[in-house]
Formats: sequence, C-alpha cells, structure tokens
Amino acid sequence: MIRLHGNGRALFTPGAGPGAPRRLHLIRHGETDLNARGVLQGSIDAELNDRGRAQAAQAAQALRTLRLQRIVSSPQRRALQTAGIIAAELGLPITTDPVLRERNWGENEGKPRDARSLHGAGVEPLDALQARALAALRAVVAPPAGGTLVVSHGGLMREMLAVLGCAPTARLRNCEIIELSLEPADA
Repeated sequence: MIRLHGNGRALFTPGAGPGAPRRLHLIRHGETDLNARGVLQGSIDAELNDRGRAQAAQAAQALRTLRLQRIVSSPQRRALQTAGIIAAELGLPITTDPVLRERNWGENEGKPRDARSLHGAGVEPLDALQARALAALRAVVAPPAGGTLVVSHGGLMREMLAVLGCAPTARLRNCEIIELSLEPADA
C-alpha cells in the first residue's frame, strides 16, 4: 500500500472550520487481457482476466483491516468487477459514478500503450480530464471520507493525485492501493 499526504485545499470549502485530516483509499482495477498485452484501453469495456480477479481478491484481504464503509467505482466493467470482488469479501455496498471512468483515448484505444498520441482524434483533453479528476475527488470526500474506497483507472487516478500535489512518478500497477491523508482547507 502506498501512503501519501495530499493538500486537500482544492477539495474542501474554505472557512468550513478546522478538521482532522480525512483518509481516502484509491485502487486501480485488476488486470485485463488488454493490460497484459500492453494495449491502451481507455473507454474499451474490458473484463478482468484470471490474474485480475486474483489481484482483486488479494487486495480485499489487504483492505480487511481498514474501516471502510463504502465503495465508489467507475462503471466500466474492469473497475466494477474489481469493486464487486472486494465488496463481496468485505460486505460493503458499491455505488458507481461515471466521473470515475478512464480517460477516453479516442483513436488510440486498442493500440499499444507506447504508440498513443496525446492529441489524436477523440482524445479527452487533459484540462477536461483534470477537471473531472477534481470533480471526482470532491464527490468522494463530500461525506466524511475515512471509510471510502474508490475503484478507478490509472489515468484518472494519476490526475486525482496531481490535483493533491502528490502525483506518482511511476505507472500505477493493477490493484495498487493508495491511502491518502487529506488536509482540510484551514489546516
């Protein structure tokens, strides 16, 4: 599990008073056959493969000691399957939020990840992705976030972490768990 300390000033309402840091857990979906082949998925609705299902089950075991109360997931199949495996093990409810979906890579989808173009036809602009990442974070920290697990995708999660000033330098692995401690606005 990666533990990060983020600046939550962009998420919390200024003047709302001091508060304790909030914890939020993020996890990237389990592996798909397209991941294993190094193919860019984006909006392709791929299923988990056997390894991805095993990764999700292993993640559920790692999450057992946390006091999670809910899971919020991308509606894309690979994320929702990951969330379902974790929810079944931990007895938690799942809600979906389309703002948590992966970046649309347009004409690059289905091609090798290394061959992608950041500006090809149909690619979701970076500023739109960043705005969506901020909206996603605001939505999941609105209630006390201590018990929330967010199941999403590498591209969106990188932007979520960038909004908090703690973007990873390496690619996020499948079913990698990130624990965030977020400082309120007046901290």
